[in-house]
Amino acid sequence: MMDTQKTNNAPGHGTMSDGNGETTEIVAVIREREAPLLRYASRLIRDSDGARDIVQEVFIRYVRISQAEDKGRIENLPAWLYRVTRNLCLDHLKSKRVQLEVPIDEKIAEFAGQERPDRTYEKEEAMMMVRKKIMQLEPRDREIVILKLEHGRSYKEIAEIMGLSVTNVGFILHTAMRKLVKEFNAEAQSRKGDV
Repeated sequence: MMDTQKTNNAPGHGTMSDGNGETTEIVAVIREREAPLLRYASRLIRDSDGARDIVQEVFIRYVRISQAEDKGRIENLPAWLYRVTRNLCLDHLKSKRVQLEVPIDEKIAEFAGQERPDRTYEKEEAMMMVRKKIMQLEPRDREIVILKLEHGRSYKEIAEIMGLSVTNVGFILHTAMRKLVKEFNAEAQSRKGDV
């Protein structure tokens, strides 16, 4: 977590405020956005320490822009934060030559069926199958599915984050979800046939 108190009050380093409430605004943005960005970065690079460093760098860039005269160039703050996080993660992966892998979390549970206590094992098995299918998607398709299902980003935000058109995001997501549903159903049917 970024140490906002130290940043604000460190002697000899100035403050992040110009007296117009900027400090409060910046602290509020960090508090609200840090956890989702950490989850996103951790899943992209699969390294929680590296993710913390990346998210801290994102907020440092945000603070610099917030203090600059061109502060208004950020039209959609959440999309800007995700895009900068994504770009820093991709730079990190390129430098490490690590393949992009984005595991999905429990928010795809609805894909595996309704919550029923008597079907816990079946649901866990279905979740594993869905995760496996998502991991088999092309990296771009997989990331769009993750941003939509896990992070709840809008098509417009995903388009801004990934540098695509909204129409392209919609098409890719629709195609990927159709493929996932088809493969999930086919594998579920074949497992039933094996029993």
